[in-house]
Amino acid sequence: MNYHQCPDPQQRHPMRSQFTFIGLWSVSAALLGAAFCQTLRAQTPVEVSSLSELRAAVRASDQTIVLKAGRYTLTDLPEGDREFHCAGSNNIIDLSEVHITVPVGATRRSYITISGDHNVFRGGTFEDIYQDGLQEVADFSDYNQNRSTLARGLRGSAVLTITGDDNTVSDTHLTIRGSFPYGYGSIYGIGSDNVYGLDKRCGILVKGKRNTLDGCNLQQRAFGHGIYMQSPADETVIKNCVVEGVLRASKDLYLETDPKDLPARSNYTIPTKQRRGRRVGSGSPIPKDSMIPLSEDGIRVYSGGGSVTVENCTVARMRGGIRLYLASRAIVRDSKAIDCGNTNFNLPSGGKVSGSIGNFAYAPLSDFRLSKSRQDVELTILPSPHAMGSHNLADILGNNHNIVFHRAEGPLDTNLRSIVIEGNGSTILNETEYPITLQSTASGNTVVSFGPVTDLGSGNQISQTAPPSK
Repeated sequence: MNYHQCPDPQQRHPMRSQFTFIGLWSVSAALLGAAFCQTLRAQTPVEVSSLSELRAAVRASDQTIVLKAGRYTLTDLPEGDREFHCAGSNNIIDLSEVHITVPVGATRRSYITISGDHNVFRGGTFEDIYQDGLQEVADFSDYNQNRSTLARGLRGSAVLTITGDDNTVSDTHLTIRGSFPYGYGSIYGIGSDNVYGLDKRCGILVKGKRNTLDGCNLQQRAFGHGIYMQSPADETVIKNCVVEGVLRASKDLYLETDPKDLPARSNYTIPTKQRRGRRVGSGSPIPKDSMIPLSEDGIRVYSGGGSVTVENCTVARMRGGIRLYLASRAIVRDSKAIDCGNTNFNLPSGGKVSGSIGNFAYAPLSDFRLSKSRQDVELTILPSPHAMGSHNLADILGNNHNIVFHRAEGPLDTNLRSIVIEGNGSTILNETEYPITLQSTASGNTVVSFGPVTDLGSGNQISQTAPPSK
């Protein structure tokens, strides 16, 4: 049957004259079929061959919009109009084999906004580029002193913002460049408490309901989040996505000796920050034995950001990996978070993670942020022989968890950091060689462990298990 042809109701229901109820059903089906066909016909094919034509097309509805394959630059659009406001609904926007470069400084706001509903935004490579051709920042002193064409963000906005409902963004690739400062992670503040000014650039912001990100790849090369949800987002699905950042050895900050360099200006300390009219912070020396993630979190939910499901995703070298502790509900399946700087995983109360894997190289595998409770956790621990810093393997806060730690295949790890339990009433199965320590606050936990257990708490049930089968 042709895509735009509707079946004849007489052919579909040859017995309708024999049964009254079948006849009524057939009439209803015919009406629904006709309405469905009208919907299909409403998907008007629109082929565009320039960014200005694309910009105009995505404001209307009920179309299949295809941008001609090729390379484009955002500066093809006039200054002040350098954005794609997808205000239409029920569109398929096909950017397969399209590469759009965005010179840093060419716009100061999100340049892709999906405010309509029921759209499919498919394909497209969007690459922030430096006007001098720089690819990877190595000289952070020079970079941060060039505020016009290098260290220039989007005032905290994301490259792509979704405010509408029931949209899907699939197979879209983003390379995010341009922010101030860049190269120091969160040392100089991340919000109103910043010390030297802040001009962030993020990847994808979801603020609508029932939106899906599928097969998206974000290379985060600016200070800001990869994918994040804010109110009134809800029922977000993120699957088959990759978010990758960059790390920098903290000792390298001591190589920045120009009086204009931020480490020199702070006298190589983590400066106290202004917050609500008072100074806060340690003022302690910048450590020389840690790795600094240069971006914020990979997948993050803020208060009011609703529920989220994360499936088959990878986050690497971000500040936080899959960081969902403020979600109303969260499920993580078959995902990976490694080499992140604050934590690799965390969940809200009642959150679930299964079939997933992570390490503890520069931060805990999970920090159970804010002592959220009743989590159902199944994680495979990757050995981390390159681990730096004084953190534990995991910090189990909160109560009444059900936790299983598997181990990755291969030889036993010799860097035996502890899994530390501080809460109550949890059941923990540790199939790994890593030791468990129950702090004095831990009580009523049931622990079965291959690794050694130190019990400083009360009323805990401890037993040993044989090593897991290979």
